[in-house]
Amino acid sequence: MMNLKRCVAATSITMLSLTAAPILAADAPATKDLKDFSCKEIMIQSGSDRDISIAFVHGYMLGKNKTTQYEIDKLAKITDAFLDYCLDNPGENALASFEKVYK
Repeated sequence: MMNLKRCVAATSITMLSLTAAPILAADAPATKDLKDFSCKEIMIQSGSDRDISIAFVHGYMLGKNKTTQYEIDKLAKITDAFLDYCLDNPGENALASFEKVYK
């Protein structure tokens, strides 16, 4: 759990970074839509790529809720719930799945 907390803290700092995130890769089309990704596409990413993608969606949800405040423990629990859900439901839409577990 401590490792996940560090990961969430580190990636939350880079939440809006446009570098390294596969969702926003330089060789990808200029316009992407978060609604186009499946759970499987997030789950097959590795290491920091997945961390950045998840942090990006956390940032999206913070913006959607019109806040910049967050609790690291809460983000870690949401991330765990999202990963568990996606493992069980790889064909589901990633953003819709994240919104289901985001509380």
